[in-house]
Amino acid sequence: MKTKENIVYREIPFGFIVTIPKGTSVIPATNLPYKDKFWVKSWLEMDQKALDWFNNYGFLVSNNDVEA
Repeated sequence: MKTKENIVYREIPFGFIVTIPKGTSVIPATNLPYKDKFWVKSWLEMDQKALDWFNNYGFLVSNNDVEA
C-alpha cells in the first residue's frame, strides 16, 4: 500500500512537519486499536526534520490517504 497523493503533515502544537510524497509506502498500524490507520515508511528525500520526527514519533495516516 502507498499514499495516494502528497500529504501535508501537521501536528498541534508544532504546525507543519513535512509533506509526505505521493507513492510513499505504508504499513498497517497493528500496534494501535484503530483498524483504519497506517504508518508511513521512510522515503529517500527525507530532510533532517522529517527523519527526526519519523524516528521519534512516526507518521500516522488514515485509510483515506492510502491506496493499494
